Amino acid sequence: MATTDDYGQGVSIASLTDAPNAEALAKNIANALAQRSIMRFASASARNATITSPADGMVAWLRDSKLLTVHNGTAWLPYLGTAVANQQSPSYDATITTYGTSSSAGSYAHCAVTFVAPLSGKVKITTGARVENSSSTAGCLLTPETREGSSIGSGAIVEAAIDINGFSHYGATYARATASHLLTGLTPGASYNTRLLHRTSQSGTTATFALRELIVEPAA
Repeated sequence: MATTDDYGQGVSIASLTDAPNAEALAKNIANALAQRSIMRFASASARNATITSPADGMVAWLRDSKLLTVHNGTAWLPYLGTAVANQQSPSYDATITTYGTSSSAGSYAHCAVTFVAPLSGKVKITTGARVENSSSTAGCLLTPETREGSSIGSGAIVEAAIDINGFSHYGATYARATASHLLTGLTPGASYNTRLLHRTSQSGTTATFALRELIVEPAA
């Protein structure tokens, strides 16, 4: 009677009392080891066509997207995924004192990205900009807002725009810097969208924003 390996991985090994069958011996070992290694496929569709009944813990590399995927017992998910970024160079002014996208002058465009949450459910979000306020005592504030789904600015809010997560500068001189934070608790494999929102700290002042940058990176 065939036995299994000493590590509990389900690799079938023929015993001395089994009838000789070199083909069955080789296939049992090869098939068991292959599904427990990092399998390689041309694409997700090729992977799905080959592995019709995936098991929890299977790992597959997709050549077309250069992506490592893991099956969690329910679906194939990106192990880490890829970083996404967006840059918007044009300058614009804003006079709102609560976070939003309204601008009073210049050329505003969403600085936003969509992404799929990695297996860890964690991403690092980096925000950057060049800013200046019309008042020497007022601030320019820029911070990310993340929502469910892949439609920018739509979907249930996962993480609201708050000061601590973004970049701010006070004064009437130009400054450029970045700020990063970790967003956790995302649903692995689900789609999300993140955009930058802005405000000025004082009513009656104008915040100027330019060279905005948003980066979302998968985290382990």
